[in-house]
This record gives sequence, structure tokens and C-alpha cells, in this order.
Amino acid sequence: MKNSLPIIFALTVASLIQACSSSKPIVEEVEIIELDTVMVDSDNPREVYRASETRINDVLHTKLEVSFNWDSAFLYGKASLTLKPYYYPTDTVVLDAKGFEIHQVALLDKIGKKTELNYSYDSSFLKIQLDKKYTRKDTYQLFIDYTAMPNKLKKGGSAAITSDKGLYFINNDGKDPNKPKQIWTQGETEASSCWFPTIDSPNEKTTQEIYITVDSNYVTLSNGALIFQTENEDGTRTDYWKQKLPHAPYLFMMAVGEFAIVKDEWRGKPVHYYVEPEYEEFARDIYPNTTEMLEFFSKRFGYEFPWDKYHQIVVRDYVSGAMENTGAVIFGDFVQGDDRFLVDNAAEDIVSHELVHHWFGDLVTCESWSNLPLNESFATYGSYLWNEHKYGKNEADLGGLQDQRVYFNSSQINKNQLIRFHYGDRMEMFDAHSYQKGGRVLHMLRNQIGDEAFFDALALYLKKNEFQPAEIHNLRLAFEEVTGQDLNWFFNQWFLSAGHPIIKVEKQYIDSTQQLEVILKQTQEGDNIPEVFEIYTSIGIVDADGNFNRFNVHIDEREEKVVYAYNKAPRLVNIDVDKTLLADIDQAIDRDEAVTLYKNATNYIDKYYALRKLRNNRDSAAYDVIEMALEDDFWAVRKTALNNSKNLAKERSENTLITIKKLAEKDEKSSVREAAFAALARSFEEEVSLEFLEKGTQDISYNVVSSSLDAIYEKDKNAGIKAAEKLEAEDNNTLLYTIARIYSDEGDPKRKSFFLSAIDKLDGFGKYPMILSFSDFMEKQSLEEMEASVGAFKSLSMGDDSWFLRMAAVNGLIKIKEAAEEKIEKINSTAEEESVEEKMDMANANKLAGKVVDALEEIKSEEDNENLLRIITSELEKN
Repeated sequence: MKNSLPIIFALTVASLIQACSSSKPIVEEVEIIELDTVMVDSDNPREVYRASETRINDVLHTKLEVSFNWDSAFLYGKASLTLKPYYYPTDTVVLDAKGFEIHQVALLDKIGKKTELNYSYDSSFLKIQLDKKYTRKDTYQLFIDYTAMPNKLKKGGSAAITSDKGLYFINNDGKDPNKPKQIWTQGETEASSCWFPTIDSPNEKTTQEIYITVDSNYVTLSNGALIFQTENEDGTRTDYWKQKLPHAPYLFMMAVGEFAIVKDEWRGKPVHYYVEPEYEEFARDIYPNTTEMLEFFSKRFGYEFPWDKYHQIVVRDYVSGAMENTGAVIFGDFVQGDDRFLVDNAAEDIVSHELVHHWFGDLVTCESWSNLPLNESFATYGSYLWNEHKYGKNEADLGGLQDQRVYFNSSQINKNQLIRFHYGDRMEMFDAHSYQKGGRVLHMLRNQIGDEAFFDALALYLKKNEFQPAEIHNLRLAFEEVTGQDLNWFFNQWFLSAGHPIIKVEKQYIDSTQQLEVILKQTQEGDNIPEVFEIYTSIGIVDADGNFNRFNVHIDEREEKVVYAYNKAPRLVNIDVDKTLLADIDQAIDRDEAVTLYKNATNYIDKYYALRKLRNNRDSAAYDVIEMALEDDFWAVRKTALNNSKNLAKERSENTLITIKKLAEKDEKSSVREAAFAALARSFEEEVSLEFLEKGTQDISYNVVSSSLDAIYEKDKNAGIKAAEKLEAEDNNTLLYTIARIYSDEGDPKRKSFFLSAIDKLDGFGKYPMILSFSDFMEKQSLEEMEASVGAFKSLSMGDDSWFLRMAAVNGLIKIKEAAEEKIEKINSTAEEESVEEKMDMANANKLAGKVVDALEEIKSEEDNENLLRIITSELEKN
């Protein structure tokens, strides 16, 4: 469809709408010129180029004085900002300031005297008219007195960061006895300007100081060093935190609450662990190996950790997983627990991820969200580096394989460039490309140029760009300077192009010439995807006598054929023998080749693929390999073998049952014990006794308890229900989810109280799967029970800051509505003349459907998340 649109062009910008009073309102004359009509093809709109923020003014220093009104969830702030024109002279400055009430805007002179300035404010941008035109050689200081009102902001967010109101008051009225009162912030991407005025862009860098006034019983945390604390006469205390090195505004943070602080240090710098008081004795294990990581990454990156301190804190109802605020990392409470919880939930990968950001993200920051992989790819790969250092290459490769699979799954929906200058919303950048794909691309780059060059280049990149924003070409130039190579080819195809190679492998052995031909065909297609990826890799060949040979291969054609001389047909051709290539390799291997692959594997990934191939084979050779894998030194191989052991019971019940029972009882890794109980339920249901399965419910690992409970229920539903009832009081999300699945499958109406209690008990992300199970459970209930639950779903749909939790509850309402409509349809389609009972059911079903519609209408009137509004509107339009 084409539209004809007149284009109106303003030569000077109209004054911003004033949302509050100003003693000196700005009046600007506007000249409007109507230009010729332009035809715009709306079926093929031009993509918006997401440029880096234009630097007009530069914030050099930010001083904040803040206090709080818990009842209204307001922040009272005074901001003193030191700025200078970035390059060109200017007499205005525009600050991001979302949802404020502005009380005063003034210019501060050297002795602190205030001169009020003209300004306009539209609830998003504060435009200030300066007293004169300043040049880049000048600095000026602004004073802004304001109130931040985050709970009055329009609700936003995404799957990665579920809310964007910047400042959060948790249980501020104190009505929830199971939740502490807290205040905390979340600045990424551009939400710091919800609690202080700034230029909220990743290419801005500023030092900071902040005075936080709170009731004396609360602990505070912010960036930088705690310089002093002052007890005030009114029972409050003011904490003064100072960050002497510049960083981006989205990295500013505050946290307020009742926390225990466990103190540590690294090279004389304080390293503190903040937890809720009941978890004080477990604090070091909640943030495992932090000081060892600081030492490792400082040496590995060739750049010592630069910040004043490294503190970590857990908060309630966090809107993301964790956030790398400079020197003060926030974690969601999913990482917090006692020693039994930590058996299954060590947050080591998350701790390493957020720490690596202090070099890649905090020290050197992506200059725009288009360049986000400069932050997230490195943090993701940092976890690989830590696991490789601490636990060995197999552990690192396990994480690398998981990352690759996450990316491949995501790429089925869309294939984007890593560095993207065109996107609908900046939150789209927080995806499996920026994280998982980027991490694997860095791994390829490391293997392409070698370890020494890779880490020397990283050190150079950090040094050259320290405390500055950077773009992808800064990274490329550092690698080129170190290696002396032109690496445009690598960066163009992996960072600036989309997709990945899809390689079809064909091979044949020609007896007459005694040659093995291996044909590699690249078959990838799509927009911005290279027709040919240039690839350096290795092929491993196991000959007929079992000898291994390795050959390096350079691929730069759509179809490449390589030929090797062998006097007999080889047993195996293994493409990408080191498993470093980010490629979808389409190679058919038979049973014998899979056996050979496993027995010659030098890494976990080859063993994983071999076991996956052998899982459906029902012959002696396959069983031999799987049984061999059950006793492998690496725990993930044992777990993979258990997950692929379903056919063993039919052939080798006695020996294999003994091995798996031993793993279930005694393996040192809880995830192996968990998989062993699942394997017993899946493959040895008749051979294993209830008494043995019940042993698992006494395991220290809640994951093992959950797995054994599932196994009991699979073998004997009544026994499973009884076991679940005994475990209801345990305070563990995983176990509660398992009980919920069992009760949902059982469908007994009396279980409703369990679901409501569990939902109430769970926090944040933890509520989501429980709400889904509750929805499944309610589908099996009577119309009367469904009607009685509409109110509960409606409350959940309107009572949470996280839109995805509201969505889960809305989906529950929609399921109830669909169940009522199915009942109506069934009665209409099967009854020639309705009975009294059917008429009553029809009336109840119509009443229920109407009640859900009324609830959805009410939810819609309060909802402002676009994704959720589309779902609700679509459902209502059916009526």
C-alpha cells in the first residue's frame, strides 16, 4: 500500500512542552515551510540507521544528593553536573530526565552561587538555555533540583530486561512479611535517566559522587569507594560514595536495604559480598571464586582490574539476571541460597560474566547499542576462559557447545549481523547473537591467530580505548596492529555479515585411485549472509588401521574438494576436528563411524555427538560405547550417556542397572545423579524398586530429589503423590515446580491451595513456570472452580512490574475462556435437545467466558506493554 504524505519541515525546533512551572519559560519562534508532497512506499519502508549519539555536550562529572519517600516511592534529588561543549560552541544543553518533577534549574558559579536558567521539560527531555555560548575550552556547572517518580512511568521492558523504570522500591509499604524493603536501580539500557538527569547514552563517560540519605538501619551500596558516613539528627544517615574514574551513565547504581556484608580483598582493594542476613555464612559461595577471578582476568587480559573496589549484591524482584554496574554488581535473588541450594545453583558463570564486563563494557564501552557485542560477546566468552582455566578444556567446551546450540536455535527465527546498525528497538540487541554467537566468534578468532596474539591484541585494545567508547573497528585495528595481518575478511564475514556457514559434507573412497575425496559444499542463503565464508579448519581422518591423521584446510569456494591418498577406505572423516568452527556441518555418519568418533575423541563435543548418534542403535557396538561413557572421567559425558541410554535396558539390564544405580547414589556431580534417576525411570521402570527411588528424595541436591520424585511418580502415581505431599514444605523452586507438574497431571481440585501458596511464595522470575503450571491445572477443573480462579489470575495480570509475568497470568485467563468456549461448542454440536444439566452447563460456561472477558477488558485498560496489549486485544476481538 502506498500513502501520499505532505512533509512539514521546521527550520527551528519548537519549544518543548513544559510539564512543570519555570520561572523563566523559553519562548522560541517557529518557522514552518510546507514542501512538495513526497510519495512514501509503506510496504517497503526505509530502515532506520541507528547512529551513535551525537556528542553536543559532554558530562564530565556528576554529583548527586538523594533521599527517598518510601510511601510514595519518590526519590528527592539534587544533581550538580559539570559539562563542556564536545566540539562546537553551544548555548543549550538537552538532558535525559524521565518522569521527573523539576523544581529548579540553575547555573552554578565557582563559589556555588546559583543563577536560574530558562528551561523546558516534556517529561522525557530537559532542555536548558545557558547564559551564554560556551566553547570546547569552557566548562559550566548545572544544578537541578527534582523529584523522580519511577512508578508513574509507562511500563516498558523486554525479555532480557523486563522493566525499564530505572529505580525500584521493593515492598515499600512493608505489607509483605516474606520480602525485605529495598531500593535498587537498573540503568541499562537508558534507564538511569529515570532517577537522575544525564546524557543517557553509552558513549557518554562521567565521574561521579553520590550522597545517599537513608534511615540508619539500612545499608547502602553505590559505585566507587565509600568515603564517609554521617549520622543525622533525624535518625537518618548519609553515605558518601565517590567514583573517581569515568564510566557510562547506564552503569551508575544504588542499592538500599538490610544486608549482611562479608568482607574480602584483592591486591588491597575491598571485595565485599552483600546478602540478606540469613545467608551471611554462605556469602562467599554465593559469589564463588571472586578474588581468584580478579587475579586470573587481570593477568589474562594484560590489564589490571582498574576500579576502586569490587562489590556484589543480591536484590529481590530484579528485572534482569545480573548487571555489571561498575564495581557494584547486582544479581537477582535466584543466586542466593544456603549450602544445599548452592549444590545445584552455583552462579560461577554469572559471576565471571559480570566481572569480565569491568574490562569489556565498563572500562571500554560500546559507543552505541549497535556495537553491544563489544560488551556482551566478551563477557560470554569470559566464562569460557574462566572454566578453561579453573576446570579444564572439557568444562569450557561444554559451555561453548551450549552457547552454540542456543545461537543455532535462535538463528532459525532470524539471522542478524553481530554489529547491527538497523533494528526496531535497542533491546533487540540483547539476543543470542550479541551473547552466544559473539562468544563463539571470539573463540574462532583466538584459534585463527593463536593464543599469544589474541591476548596481546586484547591488552592493546583495552589500553588504547580505556575509559572511552569504542566501535568494532577499534577492535579490528588492535588485532591487525598486533598480528600484522589484514583481518577485514574475518570481521566483515563474522561481525558485519549475518548467518553462519552451512556445510554439506560428501565423501567417497575410490578404490581404483586409492584416494579419499572429501567435498565441502556451503549451502547457506539469505539476506546479508555471505555466499562463501572463508574458513580455516582441520580435518581429522582415522585410517583403516585406526591411525589418526590431521590435515589443515582453507576453504574459500562455495564448493571445495580435497583429496587424500589412502590404500584402504578410512574409518572416519571428522570435519573441524577441534570443534572451534561456528558452522552447521551436515555430515551423515553411520554406527561404525560414531563408534570410531567416540573412541578417537579428544574433546567433549565429539563424544557428545557420537553418543547422540548411537542413542537409537540397538546393537552390541553401540551399547559398548554408551556403557564405556557411563564411566568416563568427565561428568558431562556420563550425563550424556545416561540421557541416551534408553535402549540399554532391553539388552543389558543387569550390568547397566548396577552401573546406573551406582551413579544415582554416589556420583560426585549432582547433575549426574539427577540424570541417573531419570534414566532409571525411563529405561528400568520395572527393574528398579520404589525403595531405591525413594532414596533419592533424601539427597542433598534438590535437583536429585526432584528427579527421583518424578521417577517415583512414573513408576507408581499414588506413591508419587504421597512423596510429593511430604515434600511440599521444602523451600526450593525446582522441587516446587516438580510437585506442580505432578499435581497438574493429577488434577485433584484440592491442590489449588498449593498453587496459590507457591505463587505467593515465589519471587520474580520464579513465579513464571508456577503460573504456567497453575494454568494447566485449572484447565482440568470444573467450570465452578475455573470461575473461582478468575480473580486470582486477574490479580496476577495486574499486580507485577514484569510484563512477562503478567502475560503468563493473562494466558491463564485465556485458557479458562477457551475451556468455557469448548464446553459451549461441545454442547451445541452434540445435543439435539439440551437436557436440564446441559442447559445449566451452557449458562455457567457463558457466565465464565463473560467474566473472563470483563477481566481482560479491565486488564487492558491498565496495561501499557505493547506485546501484552496485542495478545489481549486479539483475544477480545474474537468476541
